[in-house]
Order: sequence, then C-alpha cells, then structure tokens
Amino acid sequence: MIHSSAIVEDGAAIDPSANVWHFAHIRSGSVIESKVSLGKGVYVDCHVKISEGSRVQNEVSIYNGVSIGKWCFVGPRVVFTNDMYPRSGVKHWDIIPTKIDDGVSIGAGAVIICGIELMPFCMVGAGSIATESIQPFTLAYGAPARPKNYICACGSTKFDLSSRPISFVLDCCKTRLSSEVLNLGIFYSDRLRNV
Repeated sequence: MIHSSAIVEDGAAIDPSANVWHFAHIRSGSVIESKVSLGKGVYVDCHVKISEGSRVQNEVSIYNGVSIGKWCFVGPRVVFTNDMYPRSGVKHWDIIPTKIDDGVSIGAGAVIICGIELMPFCMVGAGSIATESIQPFTLAYGAPARPKNYICACGSTKFDLSSRPISFVLDCCKTRLSSEVLNLGIFYSDRLRNV
C-alpha cells in the first residue's frame, strides 16, 4: 500500500507488500523490500536499501549511505547522518556509509553518526547519540551511547556485560518474536557461540 500523498520517484523499487504512509518521499534508486513499513513523513534517499520486515516510524530521514537490515525497528524522529564534515558550499563531499544490521532496534529521537555499524540485535536507547559501532545483542544508551548490558533477542532480558550468556534466545523471545525474527535471533546467537 502506498498512500496517495506519498511521493515515489521513478526508479524506486518497492515490494508490493510494503506499506508507505502519508507524505513519505522515496527517492529513485532506493530499494524497499517485502513487509517494510514506512511511517508518516519518512524520507528515503537515493541508493538506500531497507530490508525485509523493517519498520521505520514517523518523520525519519534515511540518507544515501545508510543500509537497514532485516526486521529492524527505527523509532520516530531518529536522525541518520552521512557526512562527517557537513558544510554548505563545499566542492565535493564523501558519503560515509552506516550499516544497520538485522534485528537492530533504535529508540525514538536517537542520532546515528555516520561511519558506524549497529550489529545484529543491538538496541540503541531513545534520545541517545551513537558515535561508535555497537556490538551484537548489546543495549547502549546515553550521549554518547555506551554499552550498558547484553540483551536477549527480544530485548526484554538484560545480562551483565561481565559475563556473556551462552544463548541470547530465551523463552521470552520464543513467546514475543515472530518466527522470522526468532530464527534470525537463533542464527546470530549461534554465530556468537562459535566465535
């Protein structure tokens, strides 16, 4: 479903199962995969890819250089940057990539500085400023965001950073998560176990 007030430029690839809500703007060259939901006023720049099942809440701008993995949550008014030295009137600027891996959750109003990776199933707290990459299954918050706890795949159980759990998929995850997200959580949890 694409709302009639949304602007979708020629050359944007949007899966028919995606939802694009009021006043969204999808630029040419962007890719919106299956089951993605883009809230009111979302801006998706050229060459941005938003992968299967991800949900982007209202008033988020996703600029060229940002990639969003599968089944991510991006809270309302999250800010992404793509230039380390922004200045009006520069002759040339480099787009600095930012990678949002599968299963990541970003709280409302967080700022994600370019050039970092939010690794699988990490969570960035609302209002935080992420200036460095965040490890898998880690809750980070603050300004700047710092790791506070390990978390399970559904995010409801915290573990002390001093002792990484054997598995990040618990009974609460099996109850709370869809099968697609649960299977992703199992995959990434097993990968960490073998490291």
